[in-house]
Amino acid sequence: MRLSRAVQQEVEAGTMRKHIWAITALGILCAPWGRVSADVEAGRAAFQAKCMACHSVEVNGPVMLGPNLVGVTERRDEAWLIRWIMEPDRMLAEQDPIAVALLNQFNQIPMPPLGVSETEARDLLDYLADVSAQASATPAAAPAAAIPRPTGLAILTAGLGRTQLAGLVIFLGLSMAVVVAFWQVARSTRQPVPTIDMKAAYRLRRKFFIGTSVLVLGTLAATLPRTPYPDDLETPDELVYVTARQFGFLYSSEPITTDADIGQVPVTNTLEVPVGALVEFRVTSLDVTHNFALYDPDHVIVAQTQAMPGYVNRLRVRLAAPGVFRVLCLEYCGLAHHAMQSTLTARRLTDE
Repeated sequence: MRLSRAVQQEVEAGTMRKHIWAITALGILCAPWGRVSADVEAGRAAFQAKCMACHSVEVNGPVMLGPNLVGVTERRDEAWLIRWIMEPDRMLAEQDPIAVALLNQFNQIPMPPLGVSETEARDLLDYLADVSAQASATPAAAPAAAIPRPTGLAILTAGLGRTQLAGLVIFLGLSMAVVVAFWQVARSTRQPVPTIDMKAAYRLRRKFFIGTSVLVLGTLAATLPRTPYPDDLETPDELVYVTARQFGFLYSSEPITTDADIGQVPVTNTLEVPVGALVEFRVTSLDVTHNFALYDPDHVIVAQTQAMPGYVNRLRVRLAAPGVFRVLCLEYCGLAHHAMQSTLTARRLTDE
């Protein structure tokens, strides 16, 4: 029996509605899992870039500059963790009891602000929760076999990488060359002293003195006019206070001299300056000696100065082209030295 055309259309429409609902339900069920997977991968990348220098995340892992983070999502409240990741300096300035306890527990080494956004902080927590879940489900590994102790020459080279070993070989080679040179000098003293033409020696000394004087005076004449800040007649367009601390940079419009000032003075971890403006950075440090080095978008250093506790160094820069400039610390300041970096964006006024 044939169905009427209207009935066939109704059946087909009903079938299509079922297909649409099935696809929608499948998408709803699958979307969260895909999102979580992406969040975990993003968190893994963020952890490796910003956290692994100071933290381990493994069962029975080492305690480094900071605590082992296995199970931290179960030990701490999520809101507390997110804020701690984003602005640890402010929480310490506010005397948060947990933050202060961690500071005292880990040798007064504060966790630096790394410019982490809330999205990145949540990704990090997803990753830590995933790793903790996997660690709790994995049986404890058998104790590792004892590592044989090195003997003989291996004691001297144990723990040396290829570069260090090459440096040791070069040092030993140079030392041997110095010993041979002294031995040759000692042998030569046993031979008769040759006759020296004193007039020729004085003429040579005179030529050497004149040549050296011309070289030094020429170098001074060419370089002294180009020394930084030959005068202070030009007023900078922008004045930025830079405060370095393990392991980050803080920018502010007012000087910061103590940790307590961080909670009172508005600070930021990134900075924008106008292209072509004369910017004066006043750089200091709250803990150890750091360095403030500015690199252009092509990774060429533009300017740098030391950041020292108790001192303020001035650095004047005029950025002629727009772009994102990286700020790095060139003075080794601790285990997380490589993570001490920031960004500075030069924008044209018309870009705003």
